[in-house]
Amino acid sequence: MKRLLALCISLQIAFVLLYITGILPELNAYAGAIVCLIIGFASMVLSLYSAGKKFSLGVSFLAFIFSLFIICFTIFIYFLPEAGMPPVIPLFD
Repeated sequence: MKRLLALCISLQIAFVLLYITGILPELNAYAGAIVCLIIGFASMVLSLYSAGKKFSLGVSFLAFIFSLFIICFTIFIYFLPEAGMPPVIPLFD
């Protein structure tokens, strides 16, 4: 159980490192969105599973909140228009 929560937190640290180091903007838009969404959903599932098993509820809850932040941030960056500019990945053409 401890390994699953550690994996969840490692995924979230990997997202932060991808964002801070500038690797994420260098990726193709579709690849970047897919990587971020996979990281977000995988960490959300792992945090919910560890919270369901009642393992370290506080850390599991914080990991769940941060995974929701990752998913919402990815949707905001890649799929929503901003200030009259079209989205990076248009859902409807």
